[in-house]
Amino acid sequence: MSEVRTKPLIKYLGTRLLLDDAHSVLRGWYFRFSKLRKAEALNTDSDCTLSEIIIQMKWREDLQEVNHSRFHNMGLGCELVNHVIVRSGEVFSLRRYFGGTTEEQGFRKGPMFVRGRIEYVAGGGACLISTLLFNAALRANLAILEKHNHSTDLWGEERFIGLGLDATYLYGRKDLKFKNTHGADIRIEIGLSREDLMLHCRFVSSKPLPYTVSVISEVLQELHPEAVVDGGDLSEDNRPYRKGWVVRTERTVIEEGLPNSKTYSKEESYKPFYLPKA
Repeated sequence: MSEVRTKPLIKYLGTRLLLDDAHSVLRGWYFRFSKLRKAEALNTDSDCTLSEIIIQMKWREDLQEVNHSRFHNMGLGCELVNHVIVRSGEVFSLRRYFGGTTEEQGFRKGPMFVRGRIEYVAGGGACLISTLLFNAALRANLAILEKHNHSTDLWGEERFIGLGLDATYLYGRKDLKFKNTHGADIRIEIGLSREDLMLHCRFVSSKPLPYTVSVISEVLQELHPEAVVDGGDLSEDNRPYRKGWVVRTERTVIEEGLPNSKTYSKEESYKPFYLPKA
């Protein structure tokens, strides 16, 4: 892309943001959004880990020098939410911290999935932070208010996390929102280790979880391009394709002496697509 992206290029962005705010007002979330506050002094003596997520990233040779921008964006995304405090009853909205992920904010051009293809735009790669936060919130048994998967399974078997567990972010269109239903304040600890390319996220609180949380994702259906479903060739030039999926993710709370309780269930789909010509 030859044009420098300094502002989010989303049609009718202002309208989309107003609609998102109106939706949040109607749901009672708007006035409960967590403030842009961070812990000033960390008292780790009373910390209880509610959840911890680690994702091993790879230096992808096919992305070449774009890898530097990709990991820069991940690191900057971590800095924006690291040590954020979410009070009990507050709603965390990633949009309030990430904004438009523009070059003016310090983001660089990185890979972003658009209709099954990779495009290079400012902020590409920062959706990994949304994925980390979603999984930490999911395993801490917090209420997931808004979450979107990627439209395609771009990396296939080399995907960085299981199907149904990814969470994308697109300013004005796709946000990550969760509510602190834990009953005590939560501090977000998140970072990128550049030495081993390890992303990690931990939710900590003074109050421990009194139960075990189980998360399971199940593939319900395998999807193929229409030509394959109709019995035709892969395509006119015999191109291979990436499968699509319908996936269900469920969360169950397991507490001694009580029946298991399902606290999250969501079905999502990934579209199949033909791979580009070699």
